[in-house]
Amino acid sequence: MPLILAAALAWISGLIAGLSGVRSALVGIVAGGLALAAITRASASPRGAPPRRLTGAAFALVFASAVAAGAEARRGDADCIARARRGGPWVAELLGAASPGAFVRAELRALPSSGPCHASLAVAVRRGEAPAGALVRIDRAEPSEGERGLLLREAQLTLLEPPDPLERWRAHVATTLDRRFGPDAPMVRALLIADTRGLDPDLRDRYADAGLVHLLSISGLHVAIVGGALLLLMGALRLPGRLAAGSAVGLTALYVLAIGAPPPAVRSVTLFAATQLSRVLQRPVSPWGSFALGALLPLTDLRTVLDLGWQLSVSGYAAIIVAGRLGRRLPEHWQGWRATLAKELVAGTLSTLATAPLVAWHFGRLSLIAPLSNLAAGPVISLLQPTLFVVMVLPDALGAGFVADAARPLLRAMDAVAAVAAGVPGATIVVAPTAFAAVLAGVGALALLVAGWSRSWARPLTVAIAAMALVAWFPDGRFGFSASRGEVELHMIDVGQGDAIALRSPRGRWVLIDAGRSWRGGDAGRASVIPYLRRRGGALAMLVLTHPHADHIGGAASVVRALGPAELRDAAFVAGSEEYRELLRTADATGTRWQRVRPGESVDIDGLTVEFLAPDSAWTASLRDPNEASTVVRARYGAVRFLLTGDAEAGEERWLLEHAGEQLAADVLKTGHHGSSTSSTPAFLDAVAPRVALVSVGTGNGYGHPSGEVMRSLVERGTTVLRTDQLGSVIVRTDGVTLELEAAGTRWDVARPLPDVR
Repeated sequence: MPLILAAALAWISGLIAGLSGVRSALVGIVAGGLALAAITRASASPRGAPPRRLTGAAFALVFASAVAAGAEARRGDADCIARARRGGPWVAELLGAASPGAFVRAELRALPSSGPCHASLAVAVRRGEAPAGALVRIDRAEPSEGERGLLLREAQLTLLEPPDPLERWRAHVATTLDRRFGPDAPMVRALLIADTRGLDPDLRDRYADAGLVHLLSISGLHVAIVGGALLLLMGALRLPGRLAAGSAVGLTALYVLAIGAPPPAVRSVTLFAATQLSRVLQRPVSPWGSFALGALLPLTDLRTVLDLGWQLSVSGYAAIIVAGRLGRRLPEHWQGWRATLAKELVAGTLSTLATAPLVAWHFGRLSLIAPLSNLAAGPVISLLQPTLFVVMVLPDALGAGFVADAARPLLRAMDAVAAVAAGVPGATIVVAPTAFAAVLAGVGALALLVAGWSRSWARPLTVAIAAMALVAWFPDGRFGFSASRGEVELHMIDVGQGDAIALRSPRGRWVLIDAGRSWRGGDAGRASVIPYLRRRGGALAMLVLTHPHADHIGGAASVVRALGPAELRDAAFVAGSEEYRELLRTADATGTRWQRVRPGESVDIDGLTVEFLAPDSAWTASLRDPNEASTVVRARYGAVRFLLTGDAEAGEERWLLEHAGEQLAADVLKTGHHGSSTSSTPAFLDAVAPRVALVSVGTGNGYGHPSGEVMRSLVERGTTVLRTDQLGSVIVRTDGVTLELEAAGTRWDVARPLPDVR
């Protein structure tokens, strides 16, 4: 084992331990212990090298130094957040475009009162606008600390500096790609400039089920393909060897810098440069030496070691190195396509196994078909990525439109591979590992790679099998789903343009209100809602449907078939849609009891009270629009109220004001009709007086939802607005007294305390 790899393992393990804090100390100790054990056994050379004890002691010192560095960085971050929480103004760089009602991510750069300060921010904007990448001053905001940074509510923004040239270039490229690719532009932006904000959640889920989700963002694979294509171009131009290699490396490095230098891309371009330098100098190096160099270079920011993209990139490439060695051990009579196919299958399988613990922990699923789907998608992405790169750099006058048209069949082919792979029965299993189970799985993955590389494979393979057996052996109650904490949770599940709101009782049972939309060949219930609920565990006690439009009930039949709720309730609005008929047939076949919603009725589920406020039969009989007959639910737990209004519009809001009165007051409001201007009238918002408003809406939808006027009306009332098109799924937790929000990877408490009684 090269010394640089041994040092890299010690340094990385120590950083994980230092940055993760007390909660994750076990992860760092296990990782560090494994690394040091491997180092002590494998680093020393039999000829003239220092004794293994000295080698182990030296790398133990590296490990300890990394722990100290990580802990110091963690303390610095905590100090910065503490200073920032004391008050502003704050100077920050926006990671997304900001406007009134928006909820955007940002990076804190300075506190004018106390100098430089670096921390992650989530900003709920009340006034001001600025583009992504701009430097802004944030005034008059209410700060509160979250799990991964600071939340600034009711923020007022002032533009200090426009985006830098690279940000403006990325914005220009994004606009150009939108014009050239139309509906395909979100995927193209993700593949070329690492902009994944416009990806449809159904598409992400489909690629995750197929084991191809890594193809939807810039990774080492994408950069390697671009670098290889540039080498071929330089060769076609008949440039001398050194000039060709240098030009290819330089252009690839410029591309990585231009897209923001994501850690996986930095690792890949470092490896590409090292490989080309080795060839030019005709000095072969160990693949593990290049691997260690590529892994360490992005760690100029120590926090990168906790970045999922970097972790997946490093573990995946380690698997590829081991697969290359295993490929050389194939029987000699395997030649041609058989050998190529076998090597690709070995590489795909090992990469899937090596990254499985990370994928399971972060995505809650494992794709069993990933080796085969990656084998099929590999040739497609190898042609697609350089073609898209040409589209990005080519002017319109030189045929960019023609090349874009040529790329569309490749986009369709890649999506077809994902659709077929995701549709295979049993292709994906839903998992919910605890931290200890994830560590065990990581130990197994590491031992498997050691077994594949080592000539003495029996012992590490035994360790790998034992670790996997432990993960599979222990019941879910110990290593699977976490126990209830006596809280109620509201989950606004990101289903694109539609609704799916899930309430979780203190004992972990669910009430699902709507189930998202349907489309040809699939629906949001099967693609999003069912995996979401299964990962978190717990039975579905009741399914409530607000009205029979397809964006609310499209996934309901799939939910009933898969989760078998005891009760199904809706407003019984007469509708002839096929989705509604299919739902009723499915409920009858599965024994789910159907009942019409009646105002005034309530159901208690483990201490969570679900009340129905509308509609009544007399009101429904006079209507033609199902939106105006939406089921309106108020959920109560302790002193906290949630009001969920479906697609209720102004007419039903007036009916509620007349008949429900003070019952409308709520802490959390799910805004009617996806934030449309047909709902959320001023009188209704005054009666509800929500402190948090939830908007379930699809990115770039064709309806113009949500209304800018409605968003301004909410923020002017001091309401925090959370939208699925900006944040993905949103979680609200309460113990009956306080509120905690979770969105975009950040948790925070609602700033103002709740009264004990209403």
